[in-house]
Amino acid sequence: MKQIRLFISILVFVFLASCDERTGYYDTDQKEIISLITGVEWKQTYEHMPNFEPTEYNEEGWVYQFNANGTGSYKWMNWKDGTINGETVYFRWTFTTDNFSVIYIDKSECFWLIDKLTPSELTVKRAMQDPVLYPNTDKTVCKFKPI
Repeated sequence: MKQIRLFISILVFVFLASCDERTGYYDTDQKEIISLITGVEWKQTYEHMPNFEPTEYNEEGWVYQFNANGTGSYKWMNWKDGTINGETVYFRWTFTTDNFSVIYIDKSECFWLIDKLTPSELTVKRAMQDPVLYPNTDKTVCKFKPI
């Protein structure tokens, strides 16, 4: 009986020792990234796909909104008068890395590797595979400005 108790105690100790730090909490840097991403609507102003000429959007283009609860939307919009052309697509999004450098968007099934994120600019490399796991995957450079 003592051997069973000792064995169970060792198993419990090993299990508890293998537990990582708390989950469900964000550090200061992660909170800052979430705040910057979700604080505004982002209009796409530039796109450069491999083997194609870059495209600049000056009057209309895609507009993305990310919400802090992991939902979001995108739509094609005329920026001058706010006219939406077509339907709004709703999606769920999440970060795929601990440092919050990659976003996964479920509706378009794409990944965004964040190159630059400031209150006035968002630059990402969009890919169909996670660019951290597959660094040689084709990537499209996209630039956004807040509305």
